[in-house]
Amino acid sequence: MTKEQKLEFTRKVTQANRSGLVLIKFEILFAYFDDIRAAFEKGDFESMTGSVRHADAVLKSFEQTLDFSYEISPRLYALYDFHRRQLAKVLMRHSLKELDQSRKMLESVYLAFAEAAKQDASKPLMQNAQQVYAGYTYGKNSLNESYDMGTSRGFLA
Repeated sequence: MTKEQKLEFTRKVTQANRSGLVLIKFEILFAYFDDIRAAFEKGDFESMTGSVRHADAVLKSFEQTLDFSYEISPRLYALYDFHRRQLAKVLMRHSLKELDQSRKMLESVYLAFAEAAKQDASKPLMQNAQQVYAGYTYGKNSLNESYDMGTSRGFLA
């Protein structure tokens, strides 16, 4: 994952509510899938192994944060566990077939969560983060973002 991607994900996390955070975790997972593919195509199996571990950590975090009071949670746990095993097969077999299958299945889960997230109008989880406003000004080749610096984010005595 590039430094720019990490900064973008960090910015998104500071502005996200619960359902938005789930979507961001999926986007991070897909970024690691892209890294796995790129490393595989270069023949860099050390980087590929690192990216597989990162992707596995994202899937593990999905498993650990499930609320089993909901009926769908055991099914989601089984799904995430299956994809963790698929990632292990990518390393063992040096093949991207399992990765492609996992991505396709997880993209459909992502789309389902995206539909559910449209109904979530809750506030961002990080209440004391800087607000980001996009679109006030435009750069030559990009959209500029502004940060609200008017509020105190430190300790008050």
